[in-house]
Amino acid sequence: MVHEMRGRGVVSLRTLYIAPDSICSRSSQFPAGYAVTPLLRELILRAIRDQERDDAIERRARLLAVLLDELTDLPDDELSLTMPSDIRLARACQTILANPGSEHRIADLAVLAGASVRTLVRLAREELGCTLSVWRQQACILAAVPMLIAGETVMQTAQALGYETPSAFAAMFRRLLGTNPRDYVAKRPK
Repeated sequence: MVHEMRGRGVVSLRTLYIAPDSICSRSSQFPAGYAVTPLLRELILRAIRDQERDDAIERRARLLAVLLDELTDLPDDELSLTMPSDIRLARACQTILANPGSEHRIADLAVLAGASVRTLVRLAREELGCTLSVWRQQACILAAVPMLIAGETVMQTAQALGYETPSAFAAMFRRLLGTNPRDYVAKRPK
């Protein structure tokens, strides 16, 4: 399945290729992201580091079994953002992603995208499944989570993303993720 993943800021990536029948039936037909626990992170690093060793085949099999058990037990990370294929809509979305805290008026985005407002609205509904304003809120959530996890306050995060008050930001966060920002961060795997 063709898919893409982008990280914002400094990231470190390890890729595991796992046969679909190796993970319990909970695995999705679609690519998904996961919030990796410290244990799973260390298991992945050890599995990658030890892949060249031939002297410990049984040990490696046990390590990989635990890794798969841990991966199977992870909840999906619900943070994802649909990206458009239409080049005009992609221009508008990249503008939003470049600065999700700025006010992005649809008329300005349409000019930038080289499309009419009507076309941009239609493309957003067709490709993103929502309006551009809802998509922008989702982009704000994706920008907010790393800030909150890094220890920034709700007030600092709200201000960085262009919200006038922390309560307005928290209300949007709660509407989209079903929990307030502090509880979301507290429930993340440690």
